[in-house]
Order: sequence, then structure tokens, then C-alpha cells
Amino acid sequence: MKEKTIVRGLTAVRSESAPTAALAEQLETRSRDYLRRCHDTAPSVERHTIWSRLYAASERLSMAVREGDVADAVIEIGSNLLGCEEIVIVQLHAETKLMSFLASVGVSATQRYALASKFTQIAAEIRRGQARIVDKRVAGDEFLASIGVSALVPLSQGQKAGGAIVFFNLLPQRKSFDSGDRELLGLLSVYVGPSLFGI
Repeated sequence: MKEKTIVRGLTAVRSESAPTAALAEQLETRSRDYLRRCHDTAPSVERHTIWSRLYAASERLSMAVREGDVADAVIEIGSNLLGCEEIVIVQLHAETKLMSFLASVGVSATQRYALASKFTQIAAEIRRGQARIVDKRVAGDEFLASIGVSALVPLSQGQKAGGAIVFFNLLPQRKSFDSGDRELLGLLSVYVGPSLFGI
């Protein structure tokens, strides 16, 4: 049976530091740019929808960075803007070969076990450093597809891979991720790691 509530690990509450403030300001700058692009693009053009989604995501992340609830924001963005309600944020612990589940929604015990029991393979996929939409027909995606992963967003911790956002099944009305989703996953890849793990 799948969880229907957000599950969060323990996180430290921290006051807004200079790096955190700078990160929030970067997101606010991107948000303004996306909003300007929305205004410059006709609503009937598909690109307008992509700019709108990127604007909404960057606004939510900016607010989350300042309020210290980035993990919750990622779950919201995944559900509302990507149409996925089976999401987990993991943190890697290379020295112990264990992973922590920082936040999740809709993820079954079987899915958690698939991730935790395959630490070395998951860590290798994360270290590739690319936000990826998984396609079982593509060489190199077979492993992730075999455990039900639809997309993987590596999160950096300084100069190394510190964890990932793992997306499992999409909502029934969504057949697959699209090019706009790829850009949104890229935005998450750039800003969520430093927000969760520090710069």
C-alpha cells in the first residue's frame, strides 16, 4: 500500500545565512526572468506554458529557501507541475553506503527497498550528474527503468553528488515527461542540492 502523506526525515532548522540569502536572490532573479518571458510570449504558444511552469517553480523554491522548507517545495512542484505523486528525496552517505530518505510522498516500501538495497548502482547513476528522464529503450537507462524510476535529478553537495530527487510513476493522465519537464528538472538540479545540503 502506498503512502498518501508527506514523510519527512529530521532536518535542522537554520537561520538564513549569507549563502542561503544569495541562493534565494538567484532564484528570485530567475523567477523575474521567467515572468518577463511569459509576458513576451503569446499565451497560445506552447513555450508560454513552459515559462509559466518555470516561473511557478522558481518562485516556490525561492520562498522555500528563505523559509527552510525546500523538501516540501520539491514535493509540491513534483505533484503540481510535473504530475508525479510518487517522489522521494534521498541523501547519500558514501562512507557507510547508506542513504537517508529526507522526504517522500506516495512511495511504497518496495520502492524504498529497491533504492536502499541498490546503493552502489543508485550512487553511480547519481554521480553521472545529469537530470534524466528515464527511457527503458535507451541504453544506460535499463537499471533505473527496472526499479520503476521515471526521472532522476542529482543533487550536489559542494562539488560532489550528495543525493537525488527520484520520481517514480506519473499520474495516469500523463504518459511521459516532456521537454518542459526536462527544463523544470534541470532547475531543480541546480538549486535544490545547495538548498538542502549547503553550498
